[in-house]
Formats: sequence, C-alpha cells, structure tokens
Amino acid sequence: MQMKSEIIIYMLIILQMGCLIFLSFFTTKLYSIQKNYKNFINSNSQDVEELLKNYAQDVNMTKNETLKIKQAVEEIKEKFKTSCRKISITRYKAIADVGSDLSFVIALLDDQNDGVVLNGIYSRDGSYTYAKPIIAGKSQYRLSPEEALTLEEAIMKD
Repeated sequence: MQMKSEIIIYMLIILQMGCLIFLSFFTTKLYSIQKNYKNFINSNSQDVEELLKNYAQDVNMTKNETLKIKQAVEEIKEKFKTSCRKISITRYKAIADVGSDLSFVIALLDDQNDGVVLNGIYSRDGSYTYAKPIIAGKSQYRLSPEEALTLEEAIMKD
C-alpha cells in the first residue's frame, strides 16, 4: 500500500510540474500580447473604436476613388475606339524613271475600320497628295494596288 501512495505522490508532482510549465508558457504569451496591445494603443493615442472608424472611412473613400477610376477608364476606352489605331505605311515608286521609292501611301483607321487613305505621289513636276475616305474598310473611290495593299495591312492590325 505504501508503494501505491508513493507512485501517486510522484505522479501528482509530475502533473504539478507540467501544469507549472503550461502556466508559465501561457503567462509569457499573455504578457507579449498585452505589450503589443499597449504599444498599438499608445502609438496612435486613440481608442480602438476610433481607429476602426477611421479605417472604415479610409476603405470607403478608397472604394469611391476606385469606382471613379473605373468610370474614367471606361470613358477612355470609348473615346479610344474612334482614334486612329490601325496605321500602315507603304513606300513605292509611282513613276518608273523618277528616283527611288519617294511616293507613299498611309492608311489611318479606327477600330471600326473607318478612316482615310493618304497617297503622296512624287514626280519631277511636283508632289501631289490625295485623300480617300474609308468606311468599314471600304472606299467609295477606286483604290490603286498600293492603296489597297496598305489598307488591307491596316485592317489586319489589332
């Protein structure tokens, strides 16, 4: 019987030591959390409720600014659709016995393939520039082979 009581006493001592270690670990953790909380509160000199209100206001202000930016981007996208984005240039020799590739064709188109084809022809007598409107990738005027090629190149761009 004395043996059993000694075993129980040893077990109780080990259990108490375990509880003491467990208690000291959590006391250290609690102290660390309290220290961080005090540093947080003291650094801002405001209560937590006030800090949360300020952060909520900042979040709402950021949401509103983001919405305004998204709207501005959409407006820019709409305007961008009508700008000349598809551009192609071809240089060529319009007259066989005059210099090198001094003549040119420029196609300027928007997203709907509307725009203009400019043809600059160089000759010994002078330089002449012609413009032909383009609607939906087609011209109501007859296009030269160089103009047709340049227009097709511009249409293929994205």
